[in-house]
Amino acid sequence: MKVLFVCSGNICRSPMAEAYFREHVRQGGVTGVEVDSAGTLGIEGSPAAPEAVEAMAEIGVDLTAHRSKGICDELVNASDLVVVMAQEHLEALAFRFPRGGGARYLLRAFEHGSQPAERPRDLDDPIGEALGFYRAQLRVLRPSLEHLAQHVRRLSA
Repeated sequence: MKVLFVCSGNICRSPMAEAYFREHVRQGGVTGVEVDSAGTLGIEGSPAAPEAVEAMAEIGVDLTAHRSKGICDELVNASDLVVVMAQEHLEALAFRFPRGGGARYLLRAFEHGSQPAERPRDLDDPIGEALGFYRAQLRVLRPSLEHLAQHVRRLSA
């Protein structure tokens, strides 16, 4: 199964989600899951925001090697599950890639459980904010991603 995380610039939210999810499924012994991330703005080759790197390092996840990339047909079409950070990303994908790829969800649809909830909220963009804001977003990301991993395990079984 291929899981793609999407945000705007691919330097904050989606790389944090990608790295945490990859580590979480690896530690959980889940095999056959590939994880990637991209951004709707098409920023190529930028490192993750320093605050994202620091917040992730505090929980033992290394984000230093991340380099941003823009969303493209190949990534969308190769994905079984596309998880976005905000409604605007779902709308951008629907406009730019109306076909292809698997199911599409807002990340916070999994905030309270492994079954996607209706009308989930956006995950606020921390770009330009202080480290504390990144930590706050990480507190939302972690349970959402852990529940998403349960969802993926069920789909893969």
